[in-house]
Amino acid sequence: MDVETMEFQGKQISVAISVAYFDGSGISSKIFLIDPKLLLVDKELAITNLWKNFFDFIISNNNYFQNIFAHNLGSFDGYYIHKNLSVYADVESIKTLIDNQGKFICITYLDYNIKWLDSYRIFPLGFNDLCKTFTVTGKTNDYKAEYNSLELFNNQELLNEFISYSIQDSVGLLDSLLRAQQIYIKNFKVDIATIVSCSTLALKIFRILFLKKKIPILKGSQDKFVRQSYFGGATDYYKAYGQLLYHYDINSLYPKAMTNPMPYEVIKKHDNLNLILTEDCKLFGFFEAICESPASSTPLCPFKHNNTTIYPTGKWKGIYFSEEMKALIKYGYKFRLIKGLEFSKIDYFSEYVKNFYDIKKNSIGPMKFIAKMLLNQLYGIFGRRQDLLQTVNVYNKDIPKYLLNFMIINKITIDEEKSTLLMKANVDNHILIQLNSYFKTDFTNFNLKVQSNVAIASAVTAYARIIMMPFKKNYNVWYSDTDSIIIDTPLDPKFIGDELGQMKDELNGCVIEKAYFLGIKQYG
Repeated sequence: MDVETMEFQGKQISVAISVAYFDGSGISSKIFLIDPKLLLVDKELAITNLWKNFFDFIISNNNYFQNIFAHNLGSFDGYYIHKNLSVYADVESIKTLIDNQGKFICITYLDYNIKWLDSYRIFPLGFNDLCKTFTVTGKTNDYKAEYNSLELFNNQELLNEFISYSIQDSVGLLDSLLRAQQIYIKNFKVDIATIVSCSTLALKIFRILFLKKKIPILKGSQDKFVRQSYFGGATDYYKAYGQLLYHYDINSLYPKAMTNPMPYEVIKKHDNLNLILTEDCKLFGFFEAICESPASSTPLCPFKHNNTTIYPTGKWKGIYFSEEMKALIKYGYKFRLIKGLEFSKIDYFSEYVKNFYDIKKNSIGPMKFIAKMLLNQLYGIFGRRQDLLQTVNVYNKDIPKYLLNFMIINKITIDEEKSTLLMKANVDNHILIQLNSYFKTDFTNFNLKVQSNVAIASAVTAYARIIMMPFKKNYNVWYSDTDSIIIDTPLDPKFIGDELGQMKDELNGCVIEKAYFLGIKQYG
């Protein structure tokens, strides 16, 4: 489905809803348009009637509409669907999942078991790129500024063009998803309507086809400790201006990192270690350490300062993956371990990575895109936070009950009678105890089980930084991203190729004549 909007009285309002569906014999489509005459008299009633007509239609044809995809449910389409469904239906009949950025993951109309899902979360491509990837027809004409004016309804030719534009958005999306569904069921035995994101899709395929041993879930205290070692990729600029520079990028950096030994089970908690770490130390896991960088060096060890990752010099205390610290010792770093969690090792991902890298390297079209996405999206799901946002629609008169019993993050007004509450789930129990003691309250915890293991995510990103270390230390680097470098001399040919973890020349033998580096992600 697709929602089209128009500016009216200084606000964007929904004026058209298109939907495409498979009716058993082929693809059918329908569009719902706002009543322009009623809009001028009673805006709210015109919008309410538009959405009522849409909801009535999908309910009366419920067998075709169990799962409805919008290609921007997360923010744009989801806002209009949720707001108007909340007006149409009883508050108890709507269930909503929202991520930590406040974007819709799923909207469910419980009375009829109808779900709205975000196709962009599963296939993070623009609409035309999605259609091109799955070799179906995309937009047949461009969006026109005239579509954003109420005069649209006074020009039948323009209105017909607008209707065709809107319907094609829904038809193209359905065509793409049907093509994707065929590929995923045939090759991976996965129904894309059963997942909510590309990372959950990758995880489901991994579990069905490749997982040999169950992945443990860390306890809350273990998650909190290990999570402090979880950093993203290293991006930095070292010089402001350069000439005749070379740009190289690693083939599938994170998948390459995933082929290393991963943390499996916690085998021992260490306290009061006071141990100088060496390269040949057998400890494997996550440890708090006193860290010291060499006197003059390109900094390689990350640290979180005021919620920002920096690369310090001097002395500090931090929590790191053991293998990253061992790799840093080669470059002059020193670590004295204080305490930590020791893990056993396991090879979870080598077979998965080899399978999809071979497909990526030897395929074209949809399979190449699918393989690349499955390679890059799996590891991140293990780093999901264990605290969640839950939403509930309530009558305004009942809000005080929720304020007294739950931790409310935000309240979104639906109308004079109803609101949506965003509530924190899986809150740290220590925080709850302190709040209840201070305010004399009885905050409760949802205790929703989150399938994550931040030890795996942290290890993968640490191994990725280890892979990049020699290039940063052995070459004169102007700029580095998570998986790329810009340097002033050609790389040794032994590092270049199309195999997993090798470098590729981003400029195909050319050089950058002049370059300015103004900051992270700011260069030309």
